[in-house]
Amino acid sequence: MMPPDTNRGPTVPGGWVRLGGRKPAEASCRDEVAVTLAALRDRTDQQVFTVGAVCAEMLAAGTRYAESTVFKTMQRMKSPAGRAPWNVLEQTGAGFRVSTRI
Repeated sequence: MMPPDTNRGPTVPGGWVRLGGRKPAEASCRDEVAVTLAALRDRTDQQVFTVGAVCAEMLAAGTRYAESTVFKTMQRMKSPAGRAPWNVLEQTGAGFRVSTRI
């Protein structure tokens, strides 16, 4: 015979964890830079972009990252990443471009 209160849910100490209410993960600065570089290349047909141009495009798209963060991220993107996006940047005298030596 089943106890009368079997439909109440689990009885465990602590509060409930609502999985449906979690926020989805937001894009990292590296993710946003990669998307922005691709958009700028498609729109302008250029290969080299300054940090200012990338940052301005990201601000127009509603980024939450400061220009200093974008600069540091683009500096870090000069070495291969441990996860996607796999873009590697080369620094030139005029700015940054996506490396073709991958």
